[in-house]
Order: sequence, then structure tokens, then C-alpha cells
Amino acid sequence: MKNFIFFLFILLNYSINAQNNKSIIYINNSNNPITEIALKKLSHQLEFETKDLELYKKKNFNNLSILILNKDSDSKWIKKNRLKIGEIKPEGYQFLRKENLIYIVGGDDRGLMYAILDLRDYLKLNPNFDSFEDKIENPHFSFRAIKFNLPWSSYRIGESIQMHYETVKDLNYWESFLDMMVDNRFNTLTLWNLHPFTFMIQPEGFPEANQFTGQEFRDWQKFWKSLFKMAKDRGIETYILNWNIITSPGMTETHNVANYKDDLEWHYGFTPADTSPIIVDYMRQCITQTINEYPNLTGVGVSMGERMKMPIEDAMEWVKNTFVEGIRQANRPAKFIHRAPFSINPEAARKYIESYTDFPDPIIMEFKFNWSHGHSSPNLSITHGGKIADQYWNPKPKNYKMAWMMRNEDFLMLNWSNTDFIRKHIEVNDHKDIVAGYFVGSETFIPAKEYRMSPDVKYEWKYAFEKQWEFYQIWGRLLYNPELSDSYFIEQCKLKYGNDVGEKFFKTLQIASEMPLSLASFYQGTWDFTLYCEGFLNGKQLYRNYKEAGEAFIRIDEMITHPTLDKRYLNIDEFTNKKLSKTVILDEEITPIEVANKMKNNGEKILIHYNEIKSKSDKNEINYQVELNDIKAWAYLSLYFSAKLNGAILLDEAVKTNNKNLQAQAIEHLKNAAVQWEKLIEATQQYQEVSLLHIRTYKFSWKYFYPKVLKDIEIAEDAL
Repeated sequence: MKNFIFFLFILLNYSINAQNNKSIIYINNSNNPITEIALKKLSHQLEFETKDLELYKKKNFNNLSILILNKDSDSKWIKKNRLKIGEIKPEGYQFLRKENLIYIVGGDDRGLMYAILDLRDYLKLNPNFDSFEDKIENPHFSFRAIKFNLPWSSYRIGESIQMHYETVKDLNYWESFLDMMVDNRFNTLTLWNLHPFTFMIQPEGFPEANQFTGQEFRDWQKFWKSLFKMAKDRGIETYILNWNIITSPGMTETHNVANYKDDLEWHYGFTPADTSPIIVDYMRQCITQTINEYPNLTGVGVSMGERMKMPIEDAMEWVKNTFVEGIRQANRPAKFIHRAPFSINPEAARKYIESYTDFPDPIIMEFKFNWSHGHSSPNLSITHGGKIADQYWNPKPKNYKMAWMMRNEDFLMLNWSNTDFIRKHIEVNDHKDIVAGYFVGSETFIPAKEYRMSPDVKYEWKYAFEKQWEFYQIWGRLLYNPELSDSYFIEQCKLKYGNDVGEKFFKTLQIASEMPLSLASFYQGTWDFTLYCEGFLNGKQLYRNYKEAGEAFIRIDEMITHPTLDKRYLNIDEFTNKKLSKTVILDEEITPIEVANKMKNNGEKILIHYNEIKSKSDKNEINYQVELNDIKAWAYLSLYFSAKLNGAILLDEAVKTNNKNLQAQAIEHLKNAAVQWEKLIEATQQYQEVSLLHIRTYKFSWKYFYPKVLKDIEIAEDAL
């Protein structure tokens, strides 16, 4: 995106006695698509007409006026009026009041867009500018990305992925999704699948690779060109990312290359990588041609993991000869995203990456934060591969910046919102001049077709991401400005559900959303299916061995010995051993009793708040009821987690000391846990049984796992 600045002058003439106020927008470069889209959003809040900028300069106005302008091109005019313009960075802006004029100064096209949208949000609450304050807004992170897995040539295979095919290919869907990104200040869309290229191009010199011809291929071209144009018009950068040495079916069949045996085998790296020269030539051609044929595509990216079973030096050489060289041979600059190699040899990886010196912008190096379960502890405990290697950022990188991947595989049904977690995460992990920003998204869930709700339940949204509006809002807005106070989000809840419930609704959901964070911090997950917090599942064994779906449920005996993610947490086995040996528990250590008490207090508090606000909404009552049921479900999950922890703590000590009295107490806690799960089933009746990749071909529902909840009681009864 060109780093130039568009001008806007807005004059709002208010008449105290007028019934219909009309605002006049004085605008320069009115053909800027980003400006037009922002003004369209403003028009829903404000009636206005557009006039030429020169008309304003020729007149004097005494009423309150708002002018949105460019500090560089109008520097003489700004100096003449003695405006105090601060440091406005790209994507930033300033609000400034001087007597009867309000100035809004944008830093670039995105900054102007965000300024107009901020004005829109302000006017929703303050139509008379009574509480207007001077301020400067600059983005905290320059890279604020959505991770979006595509349903074609998909990394994961299953009904819950493939069902989104038509929705994701619908440009009406993307218009809504991109508008959501703009409103929440996400500026990057990353699209992921196995082999995107033959859905986008017909590779020159490789006709055997073509998957589509004629009108079908032209339809795909139109889709991609329209999507990238829509994103660019909204100030959103776009990237295509894939998983390395994978070709089109035609290439594999014709040349007998990259013929990986089956999904499980390649996923776990049993099949050596195919580095045939023809694949290198083919991939390089695909990358160059894709960049050339789609001028609105910002860049490409590579993930070096599955199907790259080889020494790290060989893997990096393959990337250099395909992706890096393909970008270099393109007829225009393109940006590059490089996932940190899974093999732990950062010195070798850095040597290669830092040799790519002719990229105009820093390479984005993506790191999975706490592997596939970023919504856990704000402290980095593991990354993909298990170990943490600070050699990637120590010393400071020369030509790349880091971006944390915040994967969500833990709450796909229930709404989630916790601003304290995000702010703390940024505080702990924002290494200045090293971290460019964050990715946010899922591997196992596509936020497109809404398929989770029961046919008997009414709701007033169209797409799945619209139900999860708080998730996207808090992540996007806090990545732009982590100092944004909760009062902003409370006001959004008031606008959505009413003044009487907005604040308490927001605060209650914050408490409710601590449950998956606590479980994922206490119970270590690694790759996708090793943890699904809202289902209380570990699908690892089920995924590999295709056992009965119920086997994915986290059993009490497993929970006793399972390692914790955040090493400040003691697991139950460690805690009991320390207690019995009378070993001092350090101040910084967090015991399972503390976790259990926190979850119990949270669950009880949530239910109290729920009862106070359950019938008081005066806006969007249908959606409000759905969200309240989610809050109630989190309450019972919190209480279930607490009771199960207490039962497991007592059971572990009972077994180690042969104490039947402790065993009886443990059983009572587990019976209470079963009661909480029954209430959870009642609270989640608004959801139908759905396909989720965590349990592959089986349908998920909380009711399905109730027998496994009871099984914990049997395990405790048979322990002595």
C-alpha cells in the first residue's frame, strides 16, 4: 500500500432548532476507496452531503465544525492556524479542538479510515460533542492479522471444514467479514491451505497441474481478484500461505512426486520429503505467477512442518529455491511470512532468513504461542516442537520481526471475551522493535457457515463470526491500542443489549471466560487435538487410534498426573507429593487447590450476575438470550472443573495414603461434578450435535460425554 496521505475536510453545521441536521463533508481525493467505505459507515450515523474542499477554504463558518485533514499537504494552513499537531504514525490519527473547530488529522489512508470510524463511534454516544477530548491514537502493533483456514485443499479434512466451501466462496460473506475486520482494526488477512496455487493460476510450463479449465477457472480468478480488491479497498493486506512440499493432484499423478501415502502418515512425518527438481521448478513458477497475476495480493508465506522430514539446512535451502526465489523473480515486490521452523535449530534458520536482504519490508516470522493453545497462560511455555529457543530473537533480528500465533482450539461454541488476558499477554510478550504483532485464528474451526445452533433456536446473525463478535472486537481493538479501557467495550455492550445490562453483561462474560484459560494453563495441550477446553477433551489418542469418541474425555486419573503448561502450576501428583513430604510450596507456585477455589468462586459469581441480568435486556433480546446461555454454560463448566479438581486432589492423597475417608470425600466431589455437568447439558440445549474435528467423525455434544463424567465416580470407587 502506497504510503501517501489523503485529505478530508468535514464540516458539520448544527442548528439548535433544526429538526433534521445535515452535515457537509468537504473532501479532497474523494475517489479513495478506503475513504469512501469509511464515509459509508459514517453515513449510517450521520446525514451528510459531500462538497469540494475548495468551497470550505473560501468561506468562514461560525458553527461547530469538524475538519479531517492531512498534516503534510496542508502544513502552511496548519501553521497559520497554530495547530499543535503531534507525532502521528502510519495508521494513526489525532483529535484536536480549538475554539469552534474540531480537527481530525490522519496519518495515512488507514489512519483516515480509523479516524472516521472513531468519529462514528463517538457520535453514537455523544451527538453534541459534550465530552470531546483531544487525543492521539497510534497503532501499538503494525501487524494485526486474522488466520483463516480455507475449506478447499484444506489442511484438516472433515465435515466441519468442508461444509463451509460455498459460504467461503461467496463474496457477500467476505464483504461482511472484511467489514468486521475494519471495524475492529485488523489490517491483515492470511489465508491458509495445502496447495492454493492451482485454484488461482494455470502454471506456465506445467499444464498437467491444472485443476480447472474454462468457465470454472475464470470463476476462481474472478473470486480471488474480487476478494483481494475488496480487502485492499479496506486497507487490509492479504497473504496466501501453504504447507510446503505439496503439489496439485495432476503433478503428483503425472510425475509420481510428493505421493504421500495417507493423511496420518505425512502428518506425523514418517514419509521423507520429496525434493525432486521438478517440484522445485513447479513451486517457484507457481509463486512468481501468482504474485504477477494478482497485483492486489500483498504476499505469500510458508509453513515448514509436515512433509518436510529432512535436516533443517536442506529444508531452508528448499524454501530459498522456491518461495524466496519465486518472489524475487516476480515483476513486483511482495511481502513474505515465514513460520518458525518446527525443528529446533534456530541458528541455521536465522542464517538463511537473514540472508534474504532484498525484501523491501521486514519478513514476518510467525511463532505459535504455547503451540496450538494460545488462550492459556500469558507466559510462553512451549512452541511448536515443544522447546523455546530465544535465539530467534536474541540477538535482535536483522531483517525480520516476530508475530505471535494465538491459536484457538479451545472454545468453538461458547462466546469468549477477556480483556485482562489480552492486555497481560501483550505486556509480557511485546519485545520492543522485535514483535510486529499477532495472528488470531483457529485450525479446526472456520468462522463462516453457522451450523452450531439448534434448528429450534432463534438467532439474528448470518455467519458464525458474527456470533463471536466480542472475541474479534477485543483482540483487534487491543492489538491496535492495549491501553483502550474496558469502558469502551462496556459501551459497545450497552449499545447492543441496553444500558441496564451492558456493564454487568460485559463483566460477567470476562469472569466466565477465565475457565478455558485456567484449564489450558493447568492441563498442558500441545497440538490441536490434545485439548478442547469447553468440551473437557483430549482427543490425541482418539485421533491417532480411532477409538470410541468417549475416550477423548479427560478422565480423573489422567488429570492427576498430566503435566501443566505453565510451570508455575503444580499438577495434582506433584502437589500431593509435596504435601506428604512436607516440602515447602513456593510463593510463586500455584496449587490445584487454588485453581479449584478460583473456579468455584467464579462459577458462583457468574450465576449471581446471570440471575440479575437474565430478563432485563431491551435490545436484541433473541441474541442476548443465546449469549446468556453461554455465560451460564461457562459457570457450570467452572463449577465442574472445581469439583473435579477437588475430587482428584483427595483421591490422589487417598490412594497414596490408603485413606478410605479421603476416598469417600473425593467421591462426593465427583458426584457434585456430575450435577454441574447435568446443568451444563441443560444450559447448552441451544446447540445441536455438531461435527467437530476434535473428535473427527463423531458428533459433539455435552450430553454425549455425561457417561464419562459418571465414569470418574467409578474410577474413584475402585481406587482402593
